[in-house]
Amino acid sequence: MDTSVILYSHNAIYSFEDNDGAIPITVLEELDHFKRGNDIKNFEAREFTRVIGKLSVNHSFSVSNSITF
Repeated sequence: MDTSVILYSHNAIYSFEDNDGAIPITVLEELDHFKRGNDIKNFEAREFTRVIGKLSVNHSFSVSNSITF
């Protein structure tokens, strides 16, 4: 998953269904920069962070150069 997909829709992570996915660490770093502001892209970045937080309660993530879900 890349930054542009997440900024378009914070719910894109749910599109993978039973497939594994990866979020590069650089994407997470870029999202941190987009969290400030009042544009829709800023809202999407904040919401994605919340979604990841909720998912981490019931799912495991592995970290290398990316987060795999």
